Amino acid sequence: MSLINDNDDGILDPEIRDLVDFLQENEHQSTGFVTKQSILEHKEGWGRIINQWLCYPDLLADFMTPRKSSFHLYPFQRIIIRCMARYTQGYFVFSRGTSKSFLGFLEKNIQAMLTPHYATGIMAGTRKQAAQIAKEKVIDDLWVKFPLLSNEMQKRRVGGKLLDAYAAGQDYAKFTFKSGSWMDVATDRGLRRNSMDFEEIIEQDPVFVSEVALPMLSKDRATLMGVINPNEPQAQKIFVTTAGYQGTFAYDKLLATIAQSVFEPDKYIFLSGDYRLPMYHHLVSESEVKDKMNDPSYSKDSFEREYMSHWSNAPVGAAFKADTLMNLRKVKSVDLKNVLKGDSDSFYAIGVDMAKDGEAQTAVVVARVTPGKNYFHYRFVNLFTIKSTDYMQVTNQLKSYLLRYNGKLLVYDANGVGASMRDWLNKQTIDDAGLPLEGLGIINPPDTASNDVIRYPDDKTIVYEVKAGGTKAGVIHHLFFARMSTGSITFPIRLNEAVDLYSKNESFNRMSQANKEKILNIYRTMDLAEQEFKNLSVVDTSDKLNQTMQITRRNNRIQKDFFSACEYLIYGINQQIEVPYYSRLHNREGNRLMSAVMIS
Repeated sequence: MSLINDNDDGILDPEIRDLVDFLQENEHQSTGFVTKQSILEHKEGWGRIINQWLCYPDLLADFMTPRKSSFHLYPFQRIIIRCMARYTQGYFVFSRGTSKSFLGFLEKNIQAMLTPHYATGIMAGTRKQAAQIAKEKVIDDLWVKFPLLSNEMQKRRVGGKLLDAYAAGQDYAKFTFKSGSWMDVATDRGLRRNSMDFEEIIEQDPVFVSEVALPMLSKDRATLMGVINPNEPQAQKIFVTTAGYQGTFAYDKLLATIAQSVFEPDKYIFLSGDYRLPMYHHLVSESEVKDKMNDPSYSKDSFEREYMSHWSNAPVGAAFKADTLMNLRKVKSVDLKNVLKGDSDSFYAIGVDMAKDGEAQTAVVVARVTPGKNYFHYRFVNLFTIKSTDYMQVTNQLKSYLLRYNGKLLVYDANGVGASMRDWLNKQTIDDAGLPLEGLGIINPPDTASNDVIRYPDDKTIVYEVKAGGTKAGVIHHLFFARMSTGSITFPIRLNEAVDLYSKNESFNRMSQANKEKILNIYRTMDLAEQEFKNLSVVDTSDKLNQTMQITRRNNRIQKDFFSACEYLIYGINQQIEVPYYSRLHNREGNRLMSAVMIS
């Protein structure tokens, strides 16, 4: 690297320029650093060795290991780290003790160090643990085993002072290299990356991975000459994890990687291994494994996942098996507005689960409801989120969708923050264009608020509140699962199926890209909602006197907003419309029967 810019001619004193030229053009044995002259003289050789280290990062690890160190890589670890370096997408499922996370951090560090202006990221654990993970994995581990790595970091200069070679916050850590590259732990929204390492993908939020992390890999890395290297893995994705459950986001990614490896074996790879690999090399003690095998409190499924890399079909108490949602995803055509004819018995209803924390968003579902012989059928035709936390913004969007669909009922979660929505829904509001949106009547306000709500005609009183807690929560859950078991609930098909279907539709192909996205986003959102459903477990707390059911999340970082919105909608419709509908129907049939009987 030149000590001065070529454009500095005439600015520097001639004597200073002569000194700088002398320093750059001559070897200095006392510094211990490679000089510019040496690099220029052996440029092709340096290029070959760098390329070799990029393909064989384990050899560079050997080179960097201090002579007195006892550290060394085992053969299976060398295979793993080489595959991490070479493939566009790799999926690695290994048991405890294989040092898979260490290998991922090492490979990404080497890649950023040797590749100019390369951006890479590692998603590991929760985002709030990022700084701690950076310190444990990089500073206290990698830099201790390989002291030379710390020399490749570019220290920050702030206010004229040299600070640490990394920046860290509560939920973020970033390392900058002298090559102009950088590596961060956890992820920032918006910044583009050339590769990403997903540590313990079974614990990652599928919404964040799909909507935030993966889109960051949309741009190929250009060399300093401005060209794309065809031999370099572009938009590289590395998934590293222990085994989890089938039917989850992580498992679907595994299957996709295996399928793609069949068609493009040079770009995709899947590797897996159980406890025998680390035990053979004494990374895991045989006694530890035997203790786990014989421990009655340690379930067989847990041992198979964590030590044998077997993916469990479904956890004990799982609310949905792997194929439950698949069999109910039958809706091919979604509705962006009311498409019903005036004489139709069907109607639209909207279900809402209000956001309760910083990670969650208000989830909205729209169902086309059709009366059947014995019960209503629910065809979910739209799913989306409202990202605003402004009550008026949320209210205005809900009111506009009711108008768009001529909705017959709005069912929303009135627990916690949802209770504040009552006033906004009940009164007139003004939209962004300055137009008034009428207030809506509340069907079942609590006794404490019955005197405060504004009364409206029956056709405008269409808001039904649900407060799911205690026994009522169990009733809501039971009703939802009962309807699913009858097949009366159907959801949009998967996104890949929708893309294939719509690509053959001429009218769809003539649409603008924005309108295409509006339609396809419904299927995309349903894919994410399916992950929420599969993350749920049923806890049966029934006894002879009290039949209750609780729904819990196995991974607390995955929300259940769409599940709640769906079951609230069905419960509200059942209580307000369905039960009265069949009561009237049965009464009419009974009257007709009695009229046919002669009574003397």
